[in-house]
Amino acid sequence: MAFAQLEVISGALEAATSEMCASLIRAAYSPNVKERGDCSTAICDVTGRTLSLTSHAPAHLGSTLLLVDAILERFPLSELQPGDVFFANDPYIVGVTHLNDCSVAAPVFVDGEPVAFTVAVAHHSDVGGRVPGSESGDSTSIFQEGIRFPPVKLMAAGKRRKDVWELFLLNSRTPHFSDGDLYAQIAAVERGKVRIHELFQKYGRQTAMSAISNMIDATERRIQAGINDKLKDGVYHAEDWLDEDGVSDNPVKLAVEITIKGSDIHFDFSGCADQLGSGKNVPLTHTLATVYFCVKTMVDPELPTNEGLIRAVKVTTREKSVVNPQAPAAVSSRNLTSMILADVIVNALGQAAPERAMAGGGPFQGIILGGWDSARDRYFVDYENYAGGQGAMFEADGNDAVQLFMTNTSNLPIEVSEMEFPVRIERYELIPNSGGAGQFRGGLGVRRDIRILVDGVQLAGRSARQKFPAKGLNGGSEGSLGAYILNPGTASERRLPSTSSELPLAKGDLLRVETPGGAGFGDPAKRDPIQKACDEREGKLFDDVIRTAEAS
Repeated sequence: MAFAQLEVISGALEAATSEMCASLIRAAYSPNVKERGDCSTAICDVTGRTLSLTSHAPAHLGSTLLLVDAILERFPLSELQPGDVFFANDPYIVGVTHLNDCSVAAPVFVDGEPVAFTVAVAHHSDVGGRVPGSESGDSTSIFQEGIRFPPVKLMAAGKRRKDVWELFLLNSRTPHFSDGDLYAQIAAVERGKVRIHELFQKYGRQTAMSAISNMIDATERRIQAGINDKLKDGVYHAEDWLDEDGVSDNPVKLAVEITIKGSDIHFDFSGCADQLGSGKNVPLTHTLATVYFCVKTMVDPELPTNEGLIRAVKVTTREKSVVNPQAPAAVSSRNLTSMILADVIVNALGQAAPERAMAGGGPFQGIILGGWDSARDRYFVDYENYAGGQGAMFEADGNDAVQLFMTNTSNLPIEVSEMEFPVRIERYELIPNSGGAGQFRGGLGVRRDIRILVDGVQLAGRSARQKFPAKGLNGGSEGSLGAYILNPGTASERRLPSTSSELPLAKGDLLRVETPGGAGFGDPAKRDPIQKACDEREGKLFDDVIRTAEAS
């Protein structure tokens, strides 16, 4: 097969999933999808291999690893029909990251035979469970986190299964959002089916299938070449700590040993803590997604995301550990654990490629507000992740207020928050001095003040780096810590726990969220004076802090 033709077919598959994701966001109803873009789309073949994946949330990179096998285990390939659409959300069965990440998948038929599946994953605002938003770090079992679906038919031969649809919506506090988002997911998989039909019609079944296998092989060779060229052989170790385990103040160890020899790379997470009694466990597929993301970004950011990347990386974990929990362990608040795990992986990979090293980052601080919205006469769930600061790099400052690693969702605009939910945003700003000092400084975190406009609101908080700051590299300083503060500057001011659920908020309360800053890289005394002056002029650093960092 000609190389040019292979590239065209590979590019067509990537373009198809990108178009699917754009369709999903454009058609979605919930702010979580249409504004924040907490969704992903993929194409898999009928053997379960990932052919292309477009993700606004890299945590979803593992969402296709088990999905097709799980569908075909219950619905044999020979019994599938055009117009079938499947729905599933159980992380232990189909590999999504938690119950909110609901997968919709449809088989694609060419000449009467199934050749692929199109997939749309979307984070639904609420799927039931003990707390609004279905996500809390202090849940002790997945049974508390919402309704669990193995693969079921959402549509059979093009006809909507009203019973399944109603069952899902009855378990959601926000059915007005989920109903529309399901239709949007179906629209996305239908868009993918059109593009696959066009591809097979243009090149023929045999040529297209051959190109797919060659594409996967080429991706595997490319990432192996990158590992061989850009990462030094050796054994590298790194560790960091999650603030607490969700149910007590005990910190949680996250550790990796990476062995690199030529084009072979092996990640061993045996040093990670045991499975937790809380929702901060990371399902195995999410752990794998974290590894794939870090390898891709550190070695070859432009690499296509398909089975070739997956085949090139070996991962070892202990069963019943925090990075490979066993059912019915809770997993809803897994993403912040994976953020710290990604910092650990990047730290170790940076030892193998010092010119690509990056200091520790400040992950998002998440809140979920839930309650009755009397003005709109419906229940509301305001789910938001406020971005922290990126760690400084070998030759660059960290970015301010940016989502890191396993989430790349957008900021929810103030106008949308106030239009959709009974809140008022009274402050939203960068936090001066929150980035660690260094020759290259860490990115700044943000401060956001949210006024509660109705009674009876419940808050669930989930965070990291409120106790253990991001670590600097090569003499760089630590980043600042995050915080939740209720009614700051008043007699009733108090700091809220880093993990919480069902904390009552009253009408008129002010909730302040401060996100952690990224750490610095290199000796602060070597920072370019022009960069120092620019930061001070823009209010990112105060002069006394600069002098203190230089003196230390």
